[in-house]
Amino acid sequence: ISQAQGEAALDEYLKDVKIYWQNFALDLVVYQRKCHLIRGWDDMFTKLSEHLNSLSAMKNSPYYKVFEEDALVWEDKLERCTLLLDTWIDVQRRWVYLEGIFSGSSDIRHLLPRESSRFQSINSEFLNLMKTLAVKQILMEILNIEGIQRTMERLSDLLTKVQKALGEYLEKQRAAFPRFYFIGDEDLLEIIGNSNDLFKIQKHLKKMFKGIASVVLNEDGSIISGMASAEG
Repeated sequence: ISQAQGEAALDEYLKDVKIYWQNFALDLVVYQRKCHLIRGWDDMFTKLSEHLNSLSAMKNSPYYKVFEEDALVWEDKLERCTLLLDTWIDVQRRWVYLEGIFSGSSDIRHLLPRESSRFQSINSEFLNLMKTLAVKQILMEILNIEGIQRTMERLSDLLTKVQKALGEYLEKQRAAFPRFYFIGDEDLLEIIGNSNDLFKIQKHLKKMFKGIASVVLNEDGSIISGMASAEG
């Protein structure tokens, strides 16, 4: 009787794991009308970890042998899901950051033409992938896309290289003028890209110079003729 009860408990748990992941749909959100992005990462990773730990603990049961083949199959699937999502969250985070920069400013194409071109290629592939994701949604179906892990690892590597090149370029600008450390990357790119347009630059001055709220320009905006503090 105890053996039957033990086997029944393992069988029931394994069924629960199967049903949960066979039907698990990714939680997606529309991002700026451009694509769907994955959210709810913490819950996914927590559940994967919980189920993997339980599948591992099953091996200590004297009744495990009966379910070993099935349990190992699902342990492998969940480990591959964890690896894929680990890579995906990195790709998605880097894409959101770089997309905001490369799509938000036309000047970036002139400042960093090589990286801009490289990002546009990555961007096209990423958006197509997210379209597929929005249609499939079931995590196990995504896992079965041929070469999906290699694709995500390649995108992660390419995005890392673009982000590194961008970071090195901005660091050179900040090293040349330390006040640039007070502003974010997008603001700095706007200043560099509009270095001859004082109207566009002046909104950033108060972030770099505490005492300056605005500047007074001549009629054609080519010369700064005065400065004003917050008190006027």
